Amino acid sequence: MNSKQGAFGAAPVLFGFVLRARLVFAVALGLFVVGLVAVNRLADLGPAWDDPDAMMRLVEVRDFLGGQNWFDLTQHRLDPPGGVLMHWSRLVDLPIAAIVLAATPFAGSAGAELFAATVWPVLLVIPFAFALASVAGRFGGETARLVTLLMIFLSPQVKAVFAPGSLDHHNVQAVLLACVLMGLVRADQARRWPVAAGAAAAVSLAVGMETLPAILLAILGLAIAWTVNADRWRRGLMLFAGALIAGTLLVAAATIPPSRWLVPACDALSFAYLLPVVIGGGAVIALAALLRGHGDGVPGLLMRGGALVAVASLLVAVAAVLFPTCLTGPYGDIDPAIRPIWLDHIDEAQGFLSTLENRPGLVMPAYFAPFAALVLGARALRRMPSADRPAFVIVLSILGGSILLGALQLRALVGAQVVASAAVGVVVALAIKATAGRDDARAIAQRWSWLAAVPVLWMLLVTAVDRLSGQPDAEAVNVATMTDCRAFFGDVLGSRAPGLVVATSNFGAFLLKATPHAVLAAPYHRGAHGILAVDAVFTGADPEAAFRATGATYLAACAGDPELNQMAQRAPNGLAARLIDGVRPPWLAEVASGPAGMIFSARPSGLDVTGSLPMLRLRPSIRD
Repeated sequence: MNSKQGAFGAAPVLFGFVLRARLVFAVALGLFVVGLVAVNRLADLGPAWDDPDAMMRLVEVRDFLGGQNWFDLTQHRLDPPGGVLMHWSRLVDLPIAAIVLAATPFAGSAGAELFAATVWPVLLVIPFAFALASVAGRFGGETARLVTLLMIFLSPQVKAVFAPGSLDHHNVQAVLLACVLMGLVRADQARRWPVAAGAAAAVSLAVGMETLPAILLAILGLAIAWTVNADRWRRGLMLFAGALIAGTLLVAAATIPPSRWLVPACDALSFAYLLPVVIGGGAVIALAALLRGHGDGVPGLLMRGGALVAVASLLVAVAAVLFPTCLTGPYGDIDPAIRPIWLDHIDEAQGFLSTLENRPGLVMPAYFAPFAALVLGARALRRMPSADRPAFVIVLSILGGSILLGALQLRALVGAQVVASAAVGVVVALAIKATAGRDDARAIAQRWSWLAAVPVLWMLLVTAVDRLSGQPDAEAVNVATMTDCRAFFGDVLGSRAPGLVVATSNFGAFLLKATPHAVLAAPYHRGAHGILAVDAVFTGADPEAAFRATGATYLAACAGDPELNQMAQRAPNGLAARLIDGVRPPWLAEVASGPAGMIFSARPSGLDVTGSLPMLRLRPSIRD
């Protein structure tokens, strides 16, 4: 009787603990959301807004609300007259446009845009934190959920994508990646989890190809789990693959115009990805149905592993034959001419060695913190029940793979830090459980080892070292300079009749957002023609001819612009270097200038710039 009472009495106690823990999590998440708004306040959509992707997203939303077709993603004011077909998705434009549309009657168009830019990113942190904490809770319970939320707060790169003003698609992709992970670690349980994961993966591919490596790594983790234990993971693998196929076809039909269904593109959801998804997903479903794995031991494991390798080889062969340029990634079909003059200078496209050389302070928080989480997660794998290990391998596969990809491109490390937050939550929960009742040095070290994976601690350490060594904050100076330049350009050009502006790509999105003008270049690889045309003006041997060939109205330059200075280094005798040195070519007429920037128009050709009449062409007999 007593034993029964004890057994029945444990359930209410456990239920009460879980309920209290969930309440604490909800309160903590609410405080986190309030803190995001309190620290960042309202989004700043003025010159201090330094996110080109967010500006361009706002421009797209304005065009969409202004009547541009759902399937027409062409930015017509970028490199006119043809414009540039953007590789983004209307799936992100739609909710932002809905918020702007709903708020406009109450706040006006400018106020509605400010409201949307403030509210939308902050709202997204709620499903993101819930999904990522759910991943950690699968292995470490309520303690892991709370620590995961704390890790999100202590990861500046992750937190930044949800700050007010972050209108680009990276926060949406972070939410979808967390949802994929939440579903996959439970793919051996209820049917809804792998289906939800497959649907989230499909939408993620439609939003942008940046998460493609993470999705592939997640599929790899699920495939490993099925290879090791086919009985347990077979149904989940089949449901995930089926949902991925169906979801990808649905979002493709909803976002790709019929005229482009068979047009391959490496940087967006297209036929180049639809075909591999259908072939690969169908092959995986067939394999899972045939290779059931009822107690087949090592031979079955090898057979399933070999079959998966065969499917992967088939997909690589299909891509090599039909879409060879896409094998190198989303930038596979980029114009190679813009790599040395533009792409190689994009921070997020740099690898480990370039980051170590140019931004050494970023190495520890960006690279070492997620690597520490990977090491701690691998050690925790040994302490968890064997039944949970295949699911946690899915987490570690994304984390480890993203770190390796981050050695090639810095952008992959944001995904690594997203997954690292959940991994650290699990590490802390298991460490607390393993060291319960112990206070020796080893137990204390085990409980607090997770601090090595906290990015903000490494950032504080790097900042402290820089200040002690007296190194100036070059990034802060650059931000202030660019803010002044944008303010100057906006004030001068904002009230002028629409024309075409030649400026470096750093200012392209801002000028589209803040002025009625068209621009030749913006920081997007599909706008290679405009980027090359601007480069010809600032670095070419005949800048006047290059400028007049564009048909542009204005030339805008900022002496503190890093891109302009890179051009000056490449072409010491070019226009960029001369403008920085204060030289004004005679063919340029000054419209406005100041400490923050300079704006010119071209003088009419054929006139003597000294103000005299054109030189008369005399016959030789008279001239003699």
